Amino acid sequence: MKIITDTHFGHTNMLLYEPIRMQKARMEGYEDFDEFLIEWINSYIKKDDKVLHLGDVAFENAYKLAKKLNGKIILIKGNHDKEKHIDFYKSIGWKIIDGIEIELKEFDKEYLEKIKSKYDNKTLLDTACLVKEIGDKRILFSHYPVFNDNLYDKKYQKATKLLQEIFNLCECDINIHGHTHSYCVGDKRCINACLEVNDFVPMEIN
Repeated sequence: MKIITDTHFGHTNMLLYEPIRMQKARMEGYEDFDEFLIEWINSYIKKDDKVLHLGDVAFENAYKLAKKLNGKIILIKGNHDKEKHIDFYKSIGWKIIDGIEIELKEFDKEYLEKIKSKYDNKTLLDTACLVKEIGDKRILFSHYPVFNDNLYDKKYQKATKLLQEIFNLCECDINIHGHTHSYCVGDKRCINACLEVNDFVPMEIN
């Protein structure tokens, strides 16, 4: 399985926040970042590869660029993935995870419902995640990091708290996340899958 996140197609300001994006594109001979990113990612991902996208595909009207990405894509909804965008991704065959999805043989389902009952509907909708076992590791995949120490993200603290409860309920070993771009949180259980810290190469988990 290949993992990508925070492609942010069409997000001009992201090129200012993360100058490494255009630096990398120009190093590879491109002046259009979106064109670079699509061709670069597709050089690592085949059409039949299973791909997990951890959210924030595109900004405003650039969402249709998603159809150029290779792979059979599952999207964990991020904070920039609007309803109109989601409808389009579904129409091109993507599977969308927009809630809490747990692929474990055994976990306390009743306790999960108790956890969910403590949160408002907006927080539940903001907290898309997938929990599954790969090899000997139990992994929580999410857009936001589970243990987020970035002060800028205080507005997402309810979602973070819910993710922490799910992480503990499922006895997860690690969290693979997006959202933070070149910033890596301090907790070593969190692995940043963002392109900026991985030389724009998709992460691969077997």
